[in-house]
Amino acid sequence: LQLPGACGSQSASKKGKIAELPLFTEDPIATEQFYLVFTPHFALIAVLGEDSLGLPAFQFSFAPEVIQQGWLTLRSRLCLTHHPQLSQLDALVRHFSPPIPDYRLVTQFSRLLLHHIPSIPTEEAEKQKSIDLKQNNQGKNRINLQKSGEISDETPEIPLLQALTHEIRTPLTTIRTMTRLLLRNKELTPQMLKLLEVIDQECSEQIDRMELIFRATELNHQHQDLKTRHLVSTSLQEVLQQSIPRWKKQAKRRNVILDVVVPQKLPQVVSDPGMLDQVLTGLIEKFTRSFADGGQISLQATTAGHQLKLQFSTESQCPHNALKSLGKLLMFHPDTGSLSLNLDVTKHLFHELGGKLTVRQRSQHGEVFTIFLPLRHRESEIKSQKSEVRSQK
Repeated sequence: LQLPGACGSQSASKKGKIAELPLFTEDPIATEQFYLVFTPHFALIAVLGEDSLGLPAFQFSFAPEVIQQGWLTLRSRLCLTHHPQLSQLDALVRHFSPPIPDYRLVTQFSRLLLHHIPSIPTEEAEKQKSIDLKQNNQGKNRINLQKSGEISDETPEIPLLQALTHEIRTPLTTIRTMTRLLLRNKELTPQMLKLLEVIDQECSEQIDRMELIFRATELNHQHQDLKTRHLVSTSLQEVLQQSIPRWKKQAKRRNVILDVVVPQKLPQVVSDPGMLDQVLTGLIEKFTRSFADGGQISLQATTAGHQLKLQFSTESQCPHNALKSLGKLLMFHPDTGSLSLNLDVTKHLFHELGGKLTVRQRSQHGEVFTIFLPLRHRESEIKSQKSEVRSQK
Protein backbone atom coordinates (compact mmCIF):
# COMPACT_ATOMS: atom_id res chain seq x y z
CA LEU A 1 0.00 0.00 0.00
CA GLN A 2 1.51 3.32 -1.05
CA LEU A 3 -0.04 6.69 -0.27
CA PRO A 4 1.27 10.26 -0.84
CA GLY A 5 2.37 12.35 2.10
CA ALA A 6 0.30 15.16 3.54
CA CYS A 7 0.17 18.40 1.52
CA GLY A 8 3.62 17.83 0.04
CA SER A 9 4.80 20.13 -2.73
CA GLN A 10 5.79 18.84 -6.13
CA SER A 11 9.47 19.26 -5.32
CA ALA A 12 9.04 17.38 -2.07
CA SER A 13 7.37 14.51 -3.89
CA LYS A 14 10.31 14.26 -6.24
CA LYS A 15 12.62 13.79 -3.26
CA GLY A 16 10.71 10.65 -2.36
CA LYS A 17 8.69 11.96 0.59
CA ILE A 18 5.99 9.34 0.22
CA ALA A 19 4.53 7.49 3.17
CA GLU A 20 4.90 3.74 2.63
CA LEU A 21 2.67 1.62 4.85
CA PRO A 22 3.32 -2.03 3.96
CA LEU A 23 0.91 -4.80 4.83
CA PHE A 24 1.78 -8.18 6.29
CA THR A 25 3.13 -10.44 3.56
CA GLU A 26 0.78 -13.20 4.76
CA ASP A 27 -2.25 -10.94 4.34
CA PRO A 28 -4.30 -12.17 1.32
CA ILE A 29 -5.12 -8.57 0.38
CA ALA A 30 -1.41 -7.87 -0.20
CA THR A 31 -1.49 -9.92 -3.41
CA GLU A 32 -4.70 -8.40 -4.78
CA GLN A 33 -4.77 -5.76 -7.53
CA PHE A 34 -6.69 -2.72 -6.35
CA TYR A 35 -6.43 0.99 -5.73
CA LEU A 36 -8.23 3.51 -3.53
CA VAL A 37 -8.00 7.20 -4.44
CA PHE A 38 -9.14 10.24 -2.44
CA THR A 39 -9.32 13.70 -4.07
CA PRO A 40 -11.14 16.93 -3.18
CA HIS A 41 -13.69 16.29 -5.96
CA PHE A 42 -14.20 12.52 -5.93
CA ALA A 43 -13.03 9.22 -4.49
CA LEU A 44 -12.64 5.99 -6.42
CA ILE A 45 -12.01 2.35 -5.58
CA ALA A 46 -11.27 -0.30 -8.22
CA VAL A 47 -10.53 -4.01 -7.96
CA LEU A 48 -9.25 -6.44 -10.57
CA GLY A 49 -9.63 -10.12 -9.79
CA GLU A 50 -11.97 -13.04 -10.32
CA ASP A 51 -15.66 -13.62 -9.69
CA SER A 52 -17.25 -16.60 -7.92
CA LEU A 53 -16.88 -18.69 -11.08
CA GLY A 54 -13.18 -17.95 -11.41
CA LEU A 55 -13.68 -15.66 -14.42
CA PRO A 56 -11.80 -12.34 -14.78
CA ALA A 57 -13.75 -9.49 -13.21
CA PHE A 58 -13.20 -5.75 -12.87
CA GLN A 59 -15.29 -3.61 -10.53
CA PHE A 60 -15.11 0.03 -9.57
CA SER A 61 -17.23 2.46 -7.61
CA PHE A 62 -17.48 6.18 -6.90
CA ALA A 63 -20.18 5.65 -4.24
CA PRO A 64 -19.18 7.22 -0.88
CA GLU A 65 -20.51 4.27 1.16
CA VAL A 66 -18.46 1.79 -0.89
CA ILE A 67 -15.37 4.01 -0.58
CA GLN A 68 -15.85 4.18 3.19
CA GLN A 69 -16.21 0.41 3.46
CA GLY A 70 -13.04 -0.12 1.41
CA TRP A 71 -11.09 2.34 3.53
CA LEU A 72 -12.23 0.73 6.79
CA THR A 73 -11.07 -2.64 5.45
CA LEU A 74 -7.62 -1.25 4.69
CA ARG A 75 -7.44 0.65 7.97
CA SER A 76 -8.15 -2.49 9.98
CA ARG A 77 -5.06 -4.06 8.37
CA LEU A 78 -2.93 -1.03 9.20
CA CYS A 79 -4.05 -1.14 12.83
CA LEU A 80 -2.58 -4.62 13.15
CA THR A 81 0.86 -3.35 12.13
CA HIS A 82 0.71 -0.33 14.51
CA HIS A 83 1.94 2.20 11.96
CA PRO A 84 2.84 5.53 13.65
CA GLN A 85 1.58 7.42 10.56
CA LEU A 86 -1.93 6.02 10.94
CA SER A 87 -3.25 9.04 12.84
CA GLN A 88 -1.87 11.35 10.16
CA LEU A 89 -3.49 9.19 7.51
CA ASP A 90 -6.84 9.32 9.34
CA ALA A 91 -6.67 13.12 9.28
CA LEU A 92 -6.02 13.09 5.53
CA VAL A 93 -8.95 10.78 4.86
CA ARG A 94 -11.25 13.02 6.91
CA HIS A 95 -10.00 16.01 4.90
CA PHE A 96 -10.82 14.23 1.64
CA SER A 97 -14.21 12.95 2.71
CA PRO A 98 -15.66 11.33 -0.44
CA PRO A 99 -18.43 13.52 -1.90
CA ILE A 100 -21.32 12.35 -4.06
CA PRO A 101 -19.70 12.07 -7.51
CA ASP A 102 -20.64 14.25 -10.47
CA TYR A 103 -22.44 12.00 -12.98
CA ARG A 104 -20.37 13.56 -15.79
CA LEU A 105 -17.20 12.32 -14.14
CA VAL A 106 -18.56 8.77 -13.87
CA THR A 107 -19.71 8.90 -17.50
CA GLN A 108 -16.34 10.15 -18.74
CA PHE A 109 -14.49 7.52 -16.72
CA SER A 110 -16.75 4.79 -18.14
CA ARG A 111 -16.26 6.02 -21.70
CA LEU A 112 -12.50 5.97 -21.29
CA LEU A 113 -12.68 2.42 -19.95
CA LEU A 114 -14.74 1.33 -22.94
CA HIS A 115 -12.34 3.13 -25.27
CA HIS A 116 -9.39 1.15 -23.90
CA ILE A 117 -11.05 -2.28 -24.01
CA PRO A 118 -8.72 -4.57 -25.98
CA SER A 119 -10.04 -5.39 -29.42
CA ILE A 120 -11.83 -8.72 -29.54
CA PRO A 121 -11.13 -10.89 -32.60
CA THR A 122 -14.01 -11.27 -35.05
CA GLU A 123 -15.61 -14.62 -35.77
CA GLU A 124 -13.82 -14.83 -39.14
CA ALA A 125 -10.45 -14.17 -37.51
CA GLU A 126 -11.13 -16.85 -34.92
CA LYS A 127 -11.99 -19.37 -37.64
CA GLN A 128 -8.80 -18.58 -39.54
CA LYS A 129 -6.81 -18.94 -36.36
CA SER A 130 -8.40 -22.32 -35.77
CA ILE A 131 -7.45 -23.46 -39.28
CA ASP A 132 -3.84 -22.38 -38.78
CA LEU A 133 -3.66 -24.23 -35.48
CA LYS A 134 -5.07 -27.35 -37.08
CA GLN A 135 -2.52 -27.26 -39.89
CA ASN A 136 0.27 -27.13 -37.33
CA ASN A 137 -1.30 -29.95 -35.27
CA GLN A 138 -1.52 -27.64 -32.26
CA GLY A 139 -4.37 -26.49 -30.09
CA LYS A 140 -6.90 -29.12 -31.24
CA ASN A 141 -8.99 -28.64 -28.13
CA ARG A 142 -9.15 -24.87 -28.64
CA ILE A 143 -10.45 -25.32 -32.19
CA ASN A 144 -13.66 -26.98 -31.01
CA LEU A 145 -14.29 -24.21 -28.50
CA GLN A 146 -13.86 -21.50 -31.13
CA LYS A 147 -16.46 -22.99 -33.49
CA SER A 148 -19.28 -21.56 -31.42
CA GLY A 149 -20.55 -18.16 -32.51
CA GLU A 150 -21.86 -17.34 -29.05
CA ILE A 151 -20.22 -14.74 -26.83
CA SER A 152 -17.66 -16.49 -24.65
CA ASP A 153 -18.19 -16.43 -20.91
CA GLU A 154 -14.44 -15.91 -20.54
CA THR A 155 -14.37 -12.46 -22.14
CA PRO A 156 -14.06 -9.66 -19.57
CA GLU A 157 -16.41 -7.53 -21.65
CA ILE A 158 -19.58 -8.93 -20.04
CA PRO A 159 -18.76 -8.23 -16.35
CA LEU A 160 -17.19 -4.90 -17.32
CA LEU A 161 -20.31 -3.73 -19.15
CA GLN A 162 -22.53 -4.89 -16.31
CA ALA A 163 -20.41 -2.99 -13.80
CA LEU A 164 -20.35 0.13 -15.98
CA THR A 165 -24.10 0.19 -16.57
CA HIS A 166 -24.68 -0.20 -12.83
CA GLU A 167 -22.28 2.62 -11.94
CA ILE A 168 -23.83 4.93 -14.56
CA ARG A 169 -27.41 4.22 -13.51
CA THR A 170 -26.74 4.82 -9.81
CA PRO A 171 -25.88 8.56 -9.97
CA LEU A 172 -28.47 9.16 -12.70
CA THR A 173 -31.16 7.65 -10.49
CA THR A 174 -30.09 9.94 -7.65
CA ILE A 175 -30.24 12.98 -9.93
CA ARG A 176 -33.67 12.01 -11.24
CA THR A 177 -35.01 11.50 -7.72
CA MET A 178 -33.75 14.91 -6.60
CA THR A 179 -35.14 16.51 -9.77
CA ARG A 180 -38.59 15.06 -9.17
CA LEU A 181 -38.51 16.33 -5.60
CA LEU A 182 -37.72 19.81 -6.92
CA LEU A 183 -40.57 19.56 -9.44
CA ARG A 184 -43.02 19.38 -6.52
CA ASN A 185 -42.10 22.93 -5.56
CA LYS A 186 -45.03 25.15 -6.55
CA GLU A 187 -42.86 28.29 -6.57
CA LEU A 188 -40.83 27.28 -9.62
CA THR A 189 -40.73 29.69 -12.53
CA PRO A 190 -41.79 28.36 -15.97
CA GLN A 191 -38.18 28.41 -17.16
CA MET A 192 -36.93 26.45 -14.15
CA LEU A 193 -39.80 24.00 -14.54
CA LYS A 194 -38.91 23.41 -18.19
CA LEU A 195 -35.22 22.86 -17.39
CA LEU A 196 -36.01 20.38 -14.61
CA GLU A 197 -38.37 18.46 -16.90
CA VAL A 198 -35.60 18.21 -19.50
CA ILE A 199 -33.19 16.90 -16.85
CA ASP A 200 -35.77 14.36 -15.69
CA GLN A 201 -36.41 13.14 -19.24
CA GLU A 202 -32.72 12.92 -20.12
CA CYS A 203 -31.95 10.96 -16.93
CA SER A 204 -34.86 8.58 -17.58
CA GLU A 205 -33.71 7.95 -21.16
CA GLN A 206 -30.15 7.19 -20.11
CA ILE A 207 -31.26 4.97 -17.22
CA ASP A 208 -33.48 3.00 -19.61
CA ARG A 209 -30.63 2.77 -22.14
CA MET A 210 -28.21 1.43 -19.52
CA GLU A 211 -30.87 -1.01 -18.31
CA LEU A 212 -31.34 -2.29 -21.87
CA ILE A 213 -27.58 -2.80 -22.32
CA PHE A 214 -27.46 -4.61 -18.97
CA ARG A 215 -30.32 -6.93 -19.94
CA ALA A 216 -28.69 -7.57 -23.32
CA THR A 217 -25.47 -8.66 -21.60
CA GLU A 218 -27.50 -10.99 -19.37
CA LEU A 219 -29.28 -12.60 -22.31
CA ASN A 220 -26.05 -13.10 -24.23
CA HIS A 221 -24.22 -14.33 -21.12
CA GLN A 222 -26.80 -16.97 -20.22
CA HIS A 223 -27.09 -20.30 -21.98
CA GLN A 224 -30.24 -20.16 -24.09
CA ASP A 225 -31.37 -23.66 -23.11
CA LEU A 226 -31.48 -22.83 -19.40
CA LYS A 227 -34.46 -20.49 -19.45
CA THR A 228 -37.41 -19.83 -21.73
CA ARG A 229 -38.84 -16.32 -21.58
CA HIS A 230 -42.52 -16.25 -20.64
CA LEU A 231 -44.42 -14.68 -23.54
CA VAL A 232 -48.01 -13.54 -23.05
CA SER A 233 -50.79 -11.87 -24.96
CA THR A 234 -49.71 -8.24 -25.39
CA SER A 235 -51.65 -5.18 -26.48
CA LEU A 236 -49.31 -3.47 -28.92
CA GLN A 237 -51.92 -0.72 -29.17
CA GLU A 238 -51.37 0.21 -25.50
CA VAL A 239 -47.59 -0.08 -25.80
CA LEU A 240 -47.54 2.35 -28.73
CA GLN A 241 -50.05 4.75 -27.16
CA GLN A 242 -47.90 5.05 -24.05
CA SER A 243 -44.58 5.24 -25.89
CA ILE A 244 -45.19 7.37 -29.00
CA PRO A 245 -45.60 10.72 -27.14
CA ARG A 246 -42.35 10.01 -25.30
CA TRP A 247 -40.61 9.05 -28.54
CA LYS A 248 -41.75 12.26 -30.23
CA LYS A 249 -40.34 14.40 -27.41
CA GLN A 250 -37.13 12.43 -27.59
CA ALA A 251 -36.88 12.95 -31.37
CA LYS A 252 -37.76 16.65 -31.22
CA ARG A 253 -34.90 17.38 -28.81
CA ARG A 254 -32.47 16.05 -31.43
CA ASN A 255 -34.05 17.79 -34.43
CA VAL A 256 -35.60 14.55 -35.70
CA ILE A 257 -39.14 14.27 -37.10
CA LEU A 258 -41.10 11.17 -36.06
CA ASP A 259 -44.00 10.39 -38.41
CA VAL A 260 -46.39 7.69 -37.16
CA VAL A 261 -48.99 5.86 -39.26
CA VAL A 262 -50.78 3.32 -37.05
CA PRO A 263 -54.35 1.96 -37.41
CA GLN A 264 -56.85 2.86 -34.73
CA LYS A 265 -57.08 -0.79 -33.71
CA LEU A 266 -54.29 -3.32 -33.73
CA PRO A 267 -54.59 -7.05 -32.98
CA GLN A 268 -52.86 -8.37 -29.91
CA VAL A 269 -49.49 -10.05 -30.27
CA VAL A 270 -47.54 -12.61 -28.25
CA SER A 271 -44.55 -11.04 -26.51
CA ASP A 272 -43.18 -9.63 -23.25
CA PRO A 273 -44.92 -6.23 -22.91
CA GLY A 274 -42.43 -4.67 -20.51
CA MET A 275 -39.35 -5.69 -22.42
CA LEU A 276 -40.99 -4.96 -25.79
CA ASP A 277 -41.48 -1.32 -24.81
CA GLN A 278 -37.89 -1.16 -23.57
CA VAL A 279 -36.42 -2.64 -26.76
CA LEU A 280 -38.55 -0.45 -29.07
CA THR A 281 -37.54 2.63 -27.07
CA GLY A 282 -33.91 1.54 -27.40
CA LEU A 283 -34.40 1.32 -31.17
CA ILE A 284 -35.78 4.88 -31.29
CA GLU A 285 -32.85 6.00 -29.14
CA LYS A 286 -30.45 4.37 -31.61
CA PHE A 287 -32.09 6.19 -34.53
CA THR A 288 -32.23 9.64 -32.97
CA ARG A 289 -28.66 9.48 -31.71
CA SER A 290 -27.29 8.35 -35.07
CA PHE A 291 -28.40 11.57 -36.82
CA ALA A 292 -25.67 14.20 -36.59
CA ASP A 293 -27.73 16.96 -38.30
CA GLY A 294 -31.31 15.87 -37.85
CA GLY A 295 -33.44 13.52 -39.89
CA GLN A 296 -36.78 11.76 -40.14
CA ILE A 297 -38.19 8.48 -38.81
CA SER A 298 -41.36 6.93 -40.24
CA LEU A 299 -43.24 4.28 -38.26
CA GLN A 300 -45.91 2.12 -39.87
CA ALA A 301 -47.88 -0.77 -38.37
CA THR A 302 -49.75 -3.31 -40.53
CA THR A 303 -50.73 -6.96 -40.42
CA ALA A 304 -48.90 -9.43 -42.64
CA GLY A 305 -50.60 -12.82 -42.64
CA HIS A 306 -50.22 -14.37 -39.18
CA GLN A 307 -47.87 -11.62 -38.05
CA LEU A 308 -47.97 -7.96 -37.19
CA LYS A 309 -45.38 -5.85 -38.98
CA LEU A 310 -43.77 -2.75 -37.46
CA GLN A 311 -41.60 -0.88 -39.93
CA PHE A 312 -39.19 1.94 -39.05
CA SER A 313 -37.77 3.88 -42.01
CA THR A 314 -34.98 6.36 -41.30
CA GLU A 315 -33.81 9.23 -43.48
CA SER A 316 -30.78 11.33 -42.54
CA GLN A 317 -29.93 14.77 -43.89
CA CYS A 318 -26.32 13.70 -44.43
CA PRO A 319 -24.66 10.36 -45.27
CA HIS A 320 -23.88 7.97 -42.43
CA ASN A 321 -20.28 7.16 -41.66
CA ALA A 322 -19.50 3.52 -41.03
CA LEU A 323 -20.14 2.44 -37.45
CA LYS A 324 -17.25 1.08 -35.42
CA SER A 325 -17.50 -2.15 -33.46
CA LEU A 326 -16.81 -1.84 -29.74
CA GLY A 327 -16.43 -5.37 -28.51
CA LYS A 328 -19.06 -7.99 -29.30
CA LEU A 329 -22.10 -6.11 -28.00
CA LEU A 330 -21.81 -2.40 -28.80
CA MET A 331 -21.38 -0.10 -31.78
CA PHE A 332 -19.83 3.37 -31.72
CA HIS A 333 -21.29 6.19 -33.86
CA PRO A 334 -18.36 8.38 -35.03
CA ASP A 335 -20.67 11.23 -36.09
CA THR A 336 -22.37 11.63 -32.72
CA GLY A 337 -20.11 9.81 -30.24
CA SER A 338 -23.00 7.68 -28.98
CA LEU A 339 -23.14 3.97 -28.21
CA SER A 340 -25.79 1.44 -29.19
CA LEU A 341 -26.29 -2.31 -29.23
CA ASN A 342 -25.01 -3.90 -32.40
CA LEU A 343 -27.34 -5.48 -34.95
CA ASP A 344 -26.79 -9.10 -33.92
CA VAL A 345 -27.60 -8.36 -30.28
CA THR A 346 -30.69 -6.34 -31.27
CA LYS A 347 -31.92 -9.21 -33.45
CA HIS A 348 -31.36 -11.61 -30.55
CA LEU A 349 -33.46 -9.39 -28.26
CA PHE A 350 -36.40 -9.45 -30.68
CA HIS A 351 -36.01 -13.22 -31.02
CA GLU A 352 -36.33 -13.52 -27.23
CA LEU A 353 -39.52 -11.44 -27.53
CA GLY A 354 -41.00 -13.99 -29.94
CA GLY A 355 -40.41 -11.83 -33.00
CA LYS A 356 -37.95 -11.26 -35.81
CA LEU A 357 -36.00 -8.21 -36.99
CA THR A 358 -34.80 -7.61 -40.55
CA VAL A 359 -32.72 -4.64 -41.71
CA ARG A 360 -32.40 -3.28 -45.22
CA GLN A 361 -30.02 -0.51 -46.28
CA ARG A 362 -32.22 1.76 -48.36
CA SER A 363 -29.48 4.23 -49.26
CA GLN A 364 -26.43 5.86 -47.76
CA HIS A 365 -28.85 8.20 -45.99
CA GLY A 366 -31.28 5.71 -44.48
CA GLU A 367 -32.28 2.21 -43.40
CA VAL A 368 -35.47 0.17 -43.02
CA PHE A 369 -35.95 -1.85 -39.83
CA THR A 370 -38.86 -4.31 -40.02
CA ILE A 371 -40.11 -6.13 -36.93
CA PHE A 372 -42.45 -9.12 -37.18
CA LEU A 373 -44.41 -10.14 -34.09
CA PRO A 374 -46.68 -13.22 -33.92
CA LEU A 375 -50.40 -12.61 -33.51
CA ARG A 376 -52.13 -13.90 -30.39
CA HIS A 377 -53.92 -16.88 -31.97
CA ARG A 378 -50.50 -18.36 -32.86
CA GLU A 379 -49.23 -18.28 -29.28
CA SER A 380 -49.15 -22.04 -28.73
CA GLU A 381 -47.56 -22.65 -32.13
CA ILE A 382 -44.80 -20.08 -31.53
CA LYS A 383 -44.00 -21.50 -28.10
CA SER A 384 -43.65 -25.01 -29.50
CA GLN A 385 -41.42 -23.72 -32.31
CA LYS A 386 -39.15 -21.85 -29.86
CA SER A 387 -38.91 -24.93 -27.63
CA GLU A 388 -37.95 -27.04 -30.65
CA VAL A 389 -35.28 -24.53 -31.72
CA ARG A 390 -33.84 -24.38 -28.19
CA SER A 391 -33.73 -28.19 -27.94
CA GLN A 392 -31.87 -28.36 -31.27
CA LYS A 393 -29.30 -25.85 -29.99
